[in-house]
Parts: sequence; structure tokens; C-alpha cells
Amino acid sequence: MAAVINSRPGPVFVLGHSIGGICALEAAFLTDKISKLVLYEPPLQDRNHGVVAAKMESMIRAGESEQALLTFLQEIVMVSPREIEEMKARSSWPGRVAGVGKQIREIRALDRYHFDAKRVSGLKVPTLLLTGSKTASPDLKQAINALMDCLPNRSLIVFDGQEHNAMDNIPQEFAETVTKFLLDTKSKAD
Repeated sequence: MAAVINSRPGPVFVLGHSIGGICALEAAFLTDKISKLVLYEPPLQDRNHGVVAAKMESMIRAGESEQALLTFLQEIVMVSPREIEEMKARSSWPGRVAGVGKQIREIRALDRYHFDAKRVSGLKVPTLLLTGSKTASPDLKQAINALMDCLPNRSLIVFDGQEHNAMDNIPQEFAETVTKFLLDTKSKAD
């Protein structure tokens, strides 16, 4: 991600959702070109979901890719049954099922990731933290709390009634919230 950011002329805004939030956060340590950062529920906390990843791999080998994706959504992200039904109704669902192997690689990468609050406390980039009021995962809630505790230049928006995918469920509100933060000239790095 930092290589792409560095290839752009001038400062850039970076938004990351879930594991993309960790990638965006870590990129902020590799380049000084990020002028603002938006992180939506990055799964920062030390954890190990290797058992779930192995179960998902077995399902994929058995030709049950959709069940593997459902296992990921239910056991790791803890998405509600209602949200899963909404996800299934979207045109993106078949692509998510076909790409479920990516989730296994991401699970394994996250299991090796270590969040360092002291290191993050030195990050001066203005950062908007996003979360859903109905997010069930304690890992995701704990991650937002940890970032609120250690980031010196942060703000928080909670999307009422939303879980881990507000950008899909309330795209207009999501876009307006992010755009307002990014274009606000009062929130600048020190």
C-alpha cells in the first residue's frame, strides 16, 4: 500500500475497512504522504483463529465454499443472520464466495499481527475511526477502543444500527461522513 501511496503526487487520503484498516494504519508508518486516515473496524487485537481457518479450508476442499464464507462471517466477524441475508442478496455475494480462500490467508496474517499501542500513539495523522453500533465482535470493539485510547489525533463516528458493513447498507451516509472528515480543513496533522 505504501508503494502505491508514494507513487501518487502530493498528499493522499487513505481509507481501510477491516484488514484493510490494518494495512492503512501500517502504511502510515511507511510514508509521510498520508494526510488523513479513515479506519473502519480494523481487527487489531492479538488473537488466534487458526482452528476456524482450518475448518474453512476443509469446507472449501469439500466443495462448500459458501459454508466456509458463512463460517468466517459468523464465527470471526460475528455478523448477524439479518446482515448475512442482506449480503447474500447483493450482486457481490458470488464473488465473495468464490474468493473465500482470501479470508483464510487474511486470518493467518492477522494471527501473526501484533498491535503496539505505544508505537501507534506516536502517529500524528488525523484519523477518523468508524464502527457500527450493532457490531457484535468483541475483537472489533476492543480494537476501536484501543485506537481511541492511543491515537493522539482521532475522532470517532458510530453508525447507528449498523454492523461491519455500513458502506454497503447506508452508502450515502457512509460517503457523506467520510467526505466531511476528509475535506474538513480544521483536522490537520501537527
